[in-house]
Amino acid sequence: LLSTSIHFHNIDSKEMMMQQAAATNTINKTSILALFRRCIRSAQKIPDPNQRAAYLIHVREGFHRRAHTPSNSREELLAYRDGMEQVEQMEYYHSQMKMKQNGKNQNINTVTSSQIIPGASKNETNNMVIEHWLSLHLPHLNREDVTKYSLHLVDDGFDSVEFIEEELLEEDLSFMKKAHRRVIERQLKDC
Repeated sequence: LLSTSIHFHNIDSKEMMMQQAAATNTINKTSILALFRRCIRSAQKIPDPNQRAAYLIHVREGFHRRAHTPSNSREELLAYRDGMEQVEQMEYYHSQMKMKQNGKNQNINTVTSSQIIPGASKNETNNMVIEHWLSLHLPHLNREDVTKYSLHLVDDGFDSVEFIEEELLEEDLSFMKKAHRRVIERQLKDC
């Protein structure tokens, strides 16, 4: 990687550069490196050491797997956008957990949908919050399963992290794959 003497301007300019790259359908190595570093920084904020280690491996493997993707191809653009979406979800979750830890007693679901995605419905917002939670507990979960599981949980009334952690029972997870269900059950016992 690059030496530590490289200094970035500020987070706003990096974020703007990454958003411009995704919007213009051109992605350069600087944008990819900035996204990688942002993912690593976000992963390092995960409090549980096992989850943190698993997520760091997931991030590194994801970037390594796509290292030889042709530049400015559709595949590279989709991978970049997926990476941006995942890191934004993780950062949102971190900000909510930080507010909760700071004693602000703000429910993770009291954020309005317009603060996440302009025009998003409450149901879409709830799905995003549950997707964050699932991604933290099952960092290797593929996108299809994350979406399927979050929709199922929200449809069953588990539309907030607090409600899941307080009320979810093992039998409520029958729709999940067995290995995923075991991980979630173990996490719930630790809550």
